[in-house]
Amino acid sequence: MKNVLLVKKWVGEGFPCYTVAEIGGLFKNFEEAKRLINNAIEIGVDAVKFQTLEAETITSKKNYFDMEVTGKVSQYDFFRKFEPSKDLQVQVVKYANKCEIPIFSAPSHMKDLELMKKIELPIYKIGSDLACHIPLLKEVAKLGKPIILSTGMCTIQEVRDSVEAILSVGNDQLILMHCVSDYPAKVGEANLNAIYTMKREFNLPVGFSDHTEGSLVIQAAAIMGANIIEKHFRDIRNSPSPDDLHSLTKEEFGKLIRSIRDIEKAKGDGNKIPTFSESRNLLTNRVSMIAAMDIVAGSVVTDEMIDIKRPGTGIQPIHYSKVIGRKAKVNISSDDPITWEMLS
Repeated sequence: MKNVLLVKKWVGEGFPCYTVAEIGGLFKNFEEAKRLINNAIEIGVDAVKFQTLEAETITSKKNYFDMEVTGKVSQYDFFRKFEPSKDLQVQVVKYANKCEIPIFSAPSHMKDLELMKKIELPIYKIGSDLACHIPLLKEVAKLGKPIILSTGMCTIQEVRDSVEAILSVGNDQLILMHCVSDYPAKVGEANLNAIYTMKREFNLPVGFSDHTEGSLVIQAAAIMGANIIEKHFRDIRNSPSPDDLHSLTKEEFGKLIRSIRDIEKAKGDGNKIPTFSESRNLLTNRVSMIAAMDIVAGSVVTDEMIDIKRPGTGIQPIHYSKVIGRKAKVNISSDDPITWEMLS
């Protein structure tokens, strides 16, 4: 697999799952953004992500949302309420840089790249809505920065076309994100096995951008080998947002990260050998060959003289046939483990 360096941390096989807190649409001013960034730092999030967008360029004025979290509303009016000003984006990026936490954004239109280049973002996220925008993909790829490509609403062939477009301009710093573009997404439609499918197909790091409620599905994605996860991150003191429903609070996101780290520990290296703790326990908790009666030195060992029970400090039962018929070199007391040193 081609691993990808995001600022100072590698993403890919053999590396910890990279965690991204999505704060786009979850702050309306600098103080709210600062609160989210500070919270993210406190719980150990690897990076923060927001959205660069303008209502004028993201949608036509005749387009409507019709989703559970929004009802039927004008997309233009909706985005007018949540579009971050250019000055606010500059402030947010400067603050995150000062706090030394990686921050990046996702454009919604080709025109957004001008501002994003100006504020020198280290990573570019491509949202699922632009996953098939080949001209934009190529322009972003030419910047030479790592790209995280969300693939919600895409067929595998569309993902192939988008990956090919990015690689065609010489940028192989690419991470794919499985995603279901519904808000909130349904657990039954999560299709986490697509993570395996894209890993096999593209030999690239693959993660999961989650829009389900709670953290069950995203934890499952980590168990299944997602190299990176992204989840909306809210603060209950901030202005209400339609994304609140599928976002996690500081406490919830912190618990998610701890769970992911525990999952990584639990996975181990795959080698089937006794653990350090088991190596101690097998001496007392495993069976071995035990004297069923007093055995006098010089006696030939028979079946009746042997029992198999704990502890495990005697000869292992796999060698049973090799012990029968041997002579005892020493007196062996009843209930004592039988060792090779006791036999001739």
